[in-house]
Amino acid sequence: MDAELLPAARQSLWGRLAAANFFLGGAGAGTYVVAAALSGFGLSTLLRVASVLGPGLVLAGFLCVAAEAGRPPRGLFVLRKIGTSWMSRELWAGGAFVLAAATDLVRPHRGWRIAGTLAALLLVLAQGAILSRAKGVAAWNVSLMPSLFLVSALASGAGVLALALPLLGVAGVGELPRVMAGLVVLSALVWAGYLAWPGDFAFRRATASFMVPSMVVGVFVAGHVIPLALLGLAIEARVSLWSALAGVLVLLGQLQAKAWLILRAGELRPITIPSLRLRRSREQAWREG
Repeated sequence: MDAELLPAARQSLWGRLAAANFFLGGAGAGTYVVAAALSGFGLSTLLRVASVLGPGLVLAGFLCVAAEAGRPPRGLFVLRKIGTSWMSRELWAGGAFVLAAATDLVRPHRGWRIAGTLAALLLVLAQGAILSRAKGVAAWNVSLMPSLFLVSALASGAGVLALALPLLGVAGVGELPRVMAGLVVLSALVWAGYLAWPGDFAFRRATASFMVPSMVVGVFVAGHVIPLALLGLAIEARVSLWSALAGVLVLLGQLQAKAWLILRAGELRPITIPSLRLRRSREQAWREG
């Protein structure tokens, strides 16, 4: 291991409200995508519920990150950076999603549902790209990040629907428990794949905190294994209560995982002698070029 001139330090730019944005925005977008897919992009009670909950969660996430920034008017400046900034693309995609979902509620049309689904997917992928492009943070700067955010959003969205439908008195959840079970399995595989990512020493050190018992139990056992067992009961007995309980656990598991990713694993890369040499060689090449 190379000697560290400056040791790794936890990033301080994004805090709890930023983590809340990543969770709420992903859950909101995933809610709409899962509902649209299960409805075949046709009119359904499931999609109408998602058309309210999905945009509401996305807007709540944007309010969180605006509050953390401290100067909401700066959002207008970010919007002008769509050609270079994934944060700008996240905002544009979120706005397009909210607009399409709201318009479909007023003037229902299949085209609005397709547009809303595409915008929701872009929103989630943009969130993952924001982190994957953060070269200074080893735990974020991996190409798997957009896929991780996509799968997490879909699993969270299914959890929102499974929880909301019984509370709203909506009967007949249809194929939701089966689809949700598949998404929970996929989520477990992607999160495990991320933790096993062949990263450098800085990545391994930053992600080591995930393997403490509280994280393993909270994310994998309570957030994946137990929900799968509950969904098995829901599929067999056709009882929405089991799906709702599974939804609660899935949401808590995804929230804990994303909070850990932002607040605990977000360590800045240490400054070492080789990294300084590499930086100087790049600066020299830039000047000469």
